[in-house]
Amino acid sequence: MTPSTYQRRIAIILTTALAVMLAALAGHLLYIQMESAEGLAAKAEKQQHMRIPIRPVRGNILDSRLRVLGGSCEIHSIFADPKVVRDPNAAATRVGRLLGMDPNEILSLLTHDPKSRFVWIKRRVSVETGEAIHRLNIPGIATVAEGTRFYPNAALAAHILGCVGIEEQGLDGLEKLFDDRLRGREGEAYVLADRSRRPIWTDADHFTPAEDGHHLVLTIDATIQGAAEQAVTEACTKYRAKSGSVVVVDPQTGAILAMANWPTYDPNRYNTYPVDSRRNRCITDTFPPGSSCKPFFACAALEAGVVHFGEVLFCENGFWAAAKMHDAGHSYGNLTFEEILVRSSNIGMAKLGTRLGNEREHECLAAFGFGHKTGVWLPGESAGVVFSLKRWTSLSTTRIPIGQEFAATPLQMAMAFSAIANRGKLLRPKILRGVLDSRGQVAVDLSEPEPVGQAIDVKTAREIINRALVGVVEDEHGTGKSCRIPGYKVFGKTGTAQKIDPETKTISKTRYMSAFLAGAPAENPQVVVCVMINEPDKSIGYYGGTVAGPVAKKILEQALPYLGIPPSESVTEQDSARLVSHDTNIRTTD
Repeated sequence: MTPSTYQRRIAIILTTALAVMLAALAGHLLYIQMESAEGLAAKAEKQQHMRIPIRPVRGNILDSRLRVLGGSCEIHSIFADPKVVRDPNAAATRVGRLLGMDPNEILSLLTHDPKSRFVWIKRRVSVETGEAIHRLNIPGIATVAEGTRFYPNAALAAHILGCVGIEEQGLDGLEKLFDDRLRGREGEAYVLADRSRRPIWTDADHFTPAEDGHHLVLTIDATIQGAAEQAVTEACTKYRAKSGSVVVVDPQTGAILAMANWPTYDPNRYNTYPVDSRRNRCITDTFPPGSSCKPFFACAALEAGVVHFGEVLFCENGFWAAAKMHDAGHSYGNLTFEEILVRSSNIGMAKLGTRLGNEREHECLAAFGFGHKTGVWLPGESAGVVFSLKRWTSLSTTRIPIGQEFAATPLQMAMAFSAIANRGKLLRPKILRGVLDSRGQVAVDLSEPEPVGQAIDVKTAREIINRALVGVVEDEHGTGKSCRIPGYKVFGKTGTAQKIDPETKTISKTRYMSAFLAGAPAENPQVVVCVMINEPDKSIGYYGGTVAGPVAKKILEQALPYLGIPPSESVTEQDSARLVSHDTNIRTTD
């Protein structure tokens, strides 16, 4: 075989082999194109594009004068795509230095899962820190803007507002109840990314903007709320009480102007406080109201026609053997119907109870809202404790009118007393005045009062205030003298209830609930205050007029002029000095 022939054969063999190889390659490419194109295209799409969530701004919570009680501000969070980070060790060291984190912790996050394409490095850092991380220009490590909740007044109205978690989900209070409306709706951006996973272009056709949350406008007034919180804190500290609650209401509309509890907490740092501090005792805790409930049964007795103003009842000189009942610290003989309230005679009220009977007493409790939730828009409300009529006994007849054998929340007491102040009309309490959309336009208007029922007649309500409850504060023998305010005619009722000992299940001789209900001005009530101080130290003081009365006075003294309610009487310097001097020496028995 000649060389030329050999070369031709080799060339043919090589050409044939190359052709076969090319044909096989073409076939493989055709197979890839036909069978795997969709998967490869999806993989390319995933590598070249990112879907970035756009978080909405959580709506604000505002007081009645549109002052921010709870708001949101922008922060940054740091995340990584571990597959894109080329040098995890170097990246962990540089990022850790700025974030104040252990580089080994960051390295563990970057290398823990080889398949991971997303991992949070640190949530909720300042905007300045986020920008510093961005300037490092490390492929695979980026920042995203988020919102964080802040409460500019710290603990102010904490039990009403509640708090939010790290994902801005409502955990307590209004933050929880209206979480969907406050949270808004998340958007999404579909972006083209470079090899370092940094966005370089946004697809407008696949862009969904976020819808920011709505804003809640409350009936709460920050100034009155602050006054209530300060007053209850001072009283609980002075008398070493276990807890305390205050509710301030506009009786004409049912609007809650303040709702304060002690102990309290700062929702900015809610997880550093015991859970018990976060409980809104104004609506969750129930207590025996003691003598503070006497006005309700006095009204029922008037309407039933079993008593009339000026009628004299014999109060057994301090001990009524038939009912096994004392008048604490007093030996009253004959008292008029009005004096029974002014001096808070248990025996006098018990005798009215025997005239009313169990059925009408039960109807009285229902008419004033006891035993039922008020319907306030706050989570965790208790209905209180009112036993069914069939469980009442002959003893109940004389005990119910003096605030035993049933329990109520501070809010229930405030709304019941507001019914007397509002011509007998029981209203549903309002905590929410309205809702604004994300642009600040009114979305929901809730300013109108919501009547629940007519607890008592208009005439009865006015007369019980003017002829009895004003005397509780103004009369020299009244148990509520500690709430006198120069220039204003205040009406009220004291209460000192013995609690049940949790161990012996009997009436305690050391555990008391000190209460005070007050309203002003008497001629046209605009503000009602309910104060309940739980288990003050008996050795310091425990009567409602002594412990709770001054709290109501402090709140009314600030709220009335602040709301533009002028004094109804002129006050001389001599009168003012007399009242101040007298208040410092007050000792009451209820």
